[in-house]
Amino acid sequence: MKNDDINPPDGNNGSQNNCQEKGGVHSFIQSMAIGSKWLFSLAIIGTGIISAVLFIYGFLLSLTGVWAAISGFRFTMETALAMETVQVFLATSIEIIDIFLVATVFYLISMGLYELFIAKAPLPGWVEIRTLDDLKTKLLGLIVIALAVLFLGVALTHIKGMGILEFGAAVAIMIIAISAYLWVKHE
Repeated sequence: MKNDDINPPDGNNGSQNNCQEKGGVHSFIQSMAIGSKWLFSLAIIGTGIISAVLFIYGFLLSLTGVWAAISGFRFTMETALAMETVQVFLATSIEIIDIFLVATVFYLISMGLYELFIAKAPLPGWVEIRTLDDLKTKLLGLIVIALAVLFLGVALTHIKGMGILEFGAAVAIMIIAISAYLWVKHE
């Protein structure tokens, strides 16, 4: 058997080389796709850990905040029920809610990345994440809520001369900017 019988001179040899080249590119792309799953897994695990730590931290702060409020009743009923004490407790509670909201943001990012790049995620029915834009929209919406909660906490503990107007204006500008971005993005 001659070499000419194995590789006929009709030009198929060139197409075999093209197939081998495409196979190399295909193999590279395939290995890159497999590697990207591992990279996204790192992002998913990292944001999941941050979420869990924030949930635990918020829970511990809840316990200590309630304990501090209850222990205030031991001293005197007058100081425990003073408006300043209630305002401080409310401000602390709102800051804790803010921590839970941020933890929720990290959880949704983790699950959203999982859904987008790995497999179907166990998300609640109201959360639909099909694209990165969906994930960004959820994130920006929760940021607006977190900013509003942050401002509420500051407003509750406002001390005269502290500049709450400037802080409120800065928060409002951020909320307007995010809302405008979302409006333009969905038009």
